Amino acid sequence: MSNLKNYINRLTKDTFSLNYNLDQGIVGTFELSNGHEEKLKVHGNLKFKTPIEELLYKIYDFTVLQNKKAAREKFLYLNDEFDIGDVLSDPSINLLYLVVKLKYYILNNDRKLYEPIYNQIRSLPNSTNPSVEYIHHKTLGIYFYRTNNFLQSTLALDNALSLAEKLPYISEDDKAELYYQISLTKIKTCDTFESIFYAEKALSLYQSLYNNKRSAECHIILGINYNHSKRQDFAEKHYLSAKNIGENIGDSYLESMALHNLGCIKSYLKQSEEAIFYYLESLKRKREEERSVYSILGLVEEYYFLDQTEFSKEWAEQGLKLAIRMDLSEYILHFTAHIYLLDKNIELEPYILQKVIPYFKNAGNERYTIKYMEMLAKYYFKNHQYKLASEFYNSCLQNIKLKTSY
Repeated sequence: MSNLKNYINRLTKDTFSLNYNLDQGIVGTFELSNGHEEKLKVHGNLKFKTPIEELLYKIYDFTVLQNKKAAREKFLYLNDEFDIGDVLSDPSINLLYLVVKLKYYILNNDRKLYEPIYNQIRSLPNSTNPSVEYIHHKTLGIYFYRTNNFLQSTLALDNALSLAEKLPYISEDDKAELYYQISLTKIKTCDTFESIFYAEKALSLYQSLYNNKRSAECHIILGINYNHSKRQDFAEKHYLSAKNIGENIGDSYLESMALHNLGCIKSYLKQSEEAIFYYLESLKRKREEERSVYSILGLVEEYYFLDQTEFSKEWAEQGLKLAIRMDLSEYILHFTAHIYLLDKNIELEPYILQKVIPYFKNAGNERYTIKYMEMLAKYYFKNHQYKLASEFYNSCLQNIKLKTSY
């Protein structure tokens, strides 16, 4: 295993066309925030009706820059200095206020506050102001992604993209965030080539803006897509670029995501021991946070593949506890299904048919829809239900063909 550590460290330091190192423009977080402060002037070209409207645009800009502190300060100032009743009296400003508020809650991952704000937004008419509508649709695209509704996310982001092409006042940071979100959603809907296209556009902008963290996250997205496209060589280079950036700026989250996805490459190549090593290294950097469920699920699947069912079940039970505590509906389904599979529980079939597949179909998550169809096909085959097995294998094939046909 020490050889494996040496291997990744050596590759990380290698230079290749996809790498992004200190000589090519990595800057510290202090320099990054100062540079982005200047870009807030982009909305100076807009004509604001009221100081409240101008303030809301500033708060939105801070959410785009992921500056939680500045966004919070501006929101407190808004609530302390202005009568919110005046905001509510103008439908267009009211819509902007609620949309910016939702984006602020998304920035802070305040999941319990998402739905109440969304319900208020959906009760309002659309704005006649194209800038407000752009922010409206883009924010809803992010909201639907965060709430696992990828079909609705796609529709909202398509609307935002259409508006963005007509608006002259959108900053490079804003465009980059839009492209980044589109690429994320396209991963979930198995639109691999489109995801690569928008991730490349986002990466190009983020690199020009010296936004290290988001550049690394684009590398992760590109790596995932290349892994799904069976281009593990490209995928590995992107993951190592992300890992290199994470190490240079001291971001353990980026390192953990890169390590996790390197594990996914090894899993795809049926190199389970190496995959397990990377998943465990990733978990060390996550400290039982929400994203730990990704690597825990990877461990469940690798130990199952190795026929080490006791370890697989232990990790599945640990993952389920974490998913319940964090209220992660998707991963509650994943871990429960795997526990039923490991226990050979008769509840597996109805659980997948009635809960798991409908959940992922409704969300527009093609990848997991196919995964659980295949799990059921294998279950039926082992139980000598060959007709049902054939039907589900055929459904998997048809779904894959729809995404790969031109």
